[in-house]
Amino acid sequence: MSKHVIIVHGDLLTKERIDSIQESRHALWRIWVQPKEAQTDVNAFYQHIGILRPREGGKFTTKPGFRRMHDVIHHDLWASILNCWAVEASKQNSAWGTLEAFAKSKPSWELIEKMSDTIMEKYVATTTNLTLARDRLPKECDKHFENQALRNRDELLYIDICHTMNSGDVGHVEASLLPWIYMFKATGKHKYAYQMMRFMIYMWYVYPDKLKHIIRMNWLCNPTGKAFKFRAVDWLVERNNLYTKVIFAGKGSNRTIEHILKESPLIELYRGCHVLIEDAFHIQGRTINHAPPDMTKILQKLGEEICKNSPHVFKPGRGADNLLMDDKAAVEDIDGEDDSAGEVNADDIAAE
Repeated sequence: MSKHVIIVHGDLLTKERIDSIQESRHALWRIWVQPKEAQTDVNAFYQHIGILRPREGGKFTTKPGFRRMHDVIHHDLWASILNCWAVEASKQNSAWGTLEAFAKSKPSWELIEKMSDTIMEKYVATTTNLTLARDRLPKECDKHFENQALRNRDELLYIDICHTMNSGDVGHVEASLLPWIYMFKATGKHKYAYQMMRFMIYMWYVYPDKLKHIIRMNWLCNPTGKAFKFRAVDWLVERNNLYTKVIFAGKGSNRTIEHILKESPLIELYRGCHVLIEDAFHIQGRTINHAPPDMTKILQKLGEEICKNSPHVFKPGRGADNLLMDDKAAVEDIDGEDDSAGEVNADDIAAE
C-alpha cells in the first residue's frame, strides 16, 4: 500500500475514472503476475522476477510500472529461448549437451533456420495446438509445459512489437494489432480493445488510400534520426509537455498560462543553449539514458533455474498450481454482457 494519500473531490464519474486509472496495468502483468494462484508455480513468471529483481518482488505485485515490466519480459524471454535452444540442440545431437558445445560445432545457417522453425512449432503456443493439447486426458497433459508455451508466445508478441516500433516498420505494427486486441479484451481492457478494433476497421475499409498513407507516415517519429530510435508520436508529445509545462513553465507567480504560451516557442532554443554550454564545459552525466546493466550472471542463474524445472521437456501427467487460459480462446467464450464497450461492426462504422 502506498505511503501517500491523495484527496480528490468529485462526483461518481470522477470516482469511476480514478478507479479505471488505478486498475490500469500492463496487460502481461494482469495475466502472469497479478493472479496470486499464478505466482506459486516453480516456473512461474513471478518466481523468475524474484531472480531477475530479488529486491523488488513487492513492487511487482502492486505497481511495477512500465519500465520494470518491459525489462523483465525481455530478460525472461532471453533465458527461456536459450533453454529452448539447449533442449533442441541436445535432441539434434547427443554430443551437443550444452549451448557452448553446440556453438563450438559451428552449425550451418540452414540448420539454425531449421531449428528456429522447430522451436517455434514446439515451444510457442498457438490456439490450435494448445486446444488439441488440452483436449487430452489429464494423465496425458503437461500443464507446466502448456503454461510455458503460452508465456513464450505472449512475451514474443511483446518483444516483436517493441522491435517493430523501434525500427519504424509501420506495416508490421499494423499487422501486429490483432493479437493485442485479444490480449486487451481478455484482461479487461475493453476500451483499448474497442478503439484498436475501430481503428483497424477504419484503416481497412473506410479511409481513402491517401488518408491511410498520411496516417501510416505519421504514426511513428524519429526525433534523433538514428537507427532503431523510432518512437510513438505520443512519446514526443509527452516529452514536449515536460519541457513546456514543467521545466520551462516558470515558478511561483510566473507560472501562468500566458507565460507558458509565451515561452513555448523558445523551448528548443533553451535546450540548444543548455547543450552548447554543457558541451563547452565537458559536463558529464547529462542524461538519464544510462548504459544497460550487465545481465550475464543473472541470466545464467535464471537459466540454471529454468533448466532445473525443465519447462520445455514434455512430461505427461505433470500438473501446475494454475492453468493459464489462452486469451484468444477466452475472448471467444466471453458473452456480450461482459463487453462494456460494445461490439464493433464494420457496416455501422462505414455508415458514419
